[in-house]
Amino acid sequence: MKRILLKILGCGVAAALSIVGGWYVACLFMLVPYNMPPGEDAFIRHGLTAVGAEHLANPDDMPMIALLLCWGIAALLIGALLFIGYAVLRRRHRSARAAAARRAS
Repeated sequence: MKRILLKILGCGVAAALSIVGGWYVACLFMLVPYNMPPGEDAFIRHGLTAVGAEHLANPDDMPMIALLLCWGIAALLIGALLFIGYAVLRRRHRSARAAAARRAS
């Protein structure tokens, strides 16, 4: 039971770090002035059409939707980096434990 709770806690911490880290990366990205690329605009418009909101009530909301898209992508990338780091640390820990067991026997 304790092991399951620790895994759930670890996943929650990783998710929180991913969300907060993604927010900071997205904010850093938004500090750079740029025009919205046509691909990003088309992706957002297609997504709005897919959910049934073909026309925005306020077209000025498009940059905010782009920020949310960047935040989601950044959070996924930070989450992937956290997962890779966890996998590397776990592999190192297992190999060190296996080497210690070989030396002991």
